[in-house]
Amino acid sequence: MNFKVCLASLLLLAAALPAAAKEPPMKIKARLADAARYEVPQGSTETFVTNQGDPQAVLARDLHKIKVRLSGGKGSRYKTSGDFMAGFEVLSKGGKKAEKAGPVLVSGERVMLFSREVAVSLPAPDTGGPSIFGKEEFCVVPYGKQFFVLSYAYGDSIPDPSYDGLAAWRQFLKTFRLVKEAKAAK
Repeated sequence: MNFKVCLASLLLLAAALPAAAKEPPMKIKARLADAARYEVPQGSTETFVTNQGDPQAVLARDLHKIKVRLSGGKGSRYKTSGDFMAGFEVLSKGGKKAEKAGPVLVSGERVMLFSREVAVSLPAPDTGGPSIFGKEEFCVVPYGKQFFVLSYAYGDSIPDPSYDGLAAWRQFLKTFRLVKEAKAAK
């Protein structure tokens, strides 16, 4: 099959697929606000996206990122927290399971904090050089039939002397609160 035939076939296939509905950021913000309250760390920007069917808030300051993800709802990749914990997103470098980092109190509930190694830099496709890995911490917070995945990662292997992202993450966990009225309605 020549290039033009392949390209035409792919274009026809792409045209036949339904377009994914893009949820506006303000609607995502409202969905998250109905379920939880939290303080954005000083100097961080907050953006709202839908990823894998889940509404998410990304709190970013340079390469430091805290994510608030509400999973288990309609269109979510994961229907239960058990599905998430068995999925690829909890695997570390080499396919290892994330390590338990210890219990932490989030919204009055004791949950397990996990740590895993994630790629922060991949080599160019033609070079075959080494990948650079960094740490990500995350926890799963039950919310009725749904659940939150809260995570923190720093996108470099070299520590940032100008900002203690780990301290900001731990403070964020202390401010995170589930909205009880919505929780009871789920």
